[in-house]
Amino acid sequence: VAGASYQDVFRSEIERIKEQFDTRFGTFGRSIALTNNDASTEELPMATPTSIERTLKRLGTVMNRDSDVLFLYMTSHGIVNQFELSNEPIAMDPISPKWLREKLDASGIRWKIIVISACYSGSFIPALQSADTLIITAAAADRESFGCTNEADYTYFGRAFFDEAMRENNNLKDAFQQAHQTVTKWEQAQGFEPSEPQWVIGDN
Repeated sequence: VAGASYQDVFRSEIERIKEQFDTRFGTFGRSIALTNNDASTEELPMATPTSIERTLKRLGTVMNRDSDVLFLYMTSHGIVNQFELSNEPIAMDPISPKWLREKLDASGIRWKIIVISACYSGSFIPALQSADTLIITAAAADRESFGCTNEADYTYFGRAFFDEAMRENNNLKDAFQQAHQTVTKWEQAQGFEPSEPQWVIGDN
């Protein structure tokens, strides 16, 4: 899900990560990009509350509940308890942790990996936690994340986790730890307050 239409980095990041997963992890034909971007409104399905809900519902009907894993990646701007969706002139409500948890539960999907790249994305963790869920966020609940410019192909976290760490690691935990170290190094070099990416995994 690429949320904010007015910055190209979110669309670029989603397109690159989808291609990476389709080729390396065999998700071709089983992945979908919901994208808000000024240049692609008539070409790609938009990311709206309705499209996200319907996509999760559809995936829940075709996935094997016992063995298949949903990998959900969301990238946009955010504030505490809000993930921004925008595609002017269409008005959209932001995504809240409670709303996302309700739609995930309604889908019937059991195993979930949820990665959210946005400022204050750690605020989504309490509502999304479950025994069958891994949650990764680009920032703690009270921290900003960085790299949201039109000139960039990835956000800081997106580049560190997907473009670097996940090309070198088959283990998600190792990839996360490497990305955390990389992001921290970049932030220190720029004089930014650490974003403190988060990893929370359920007991199962």
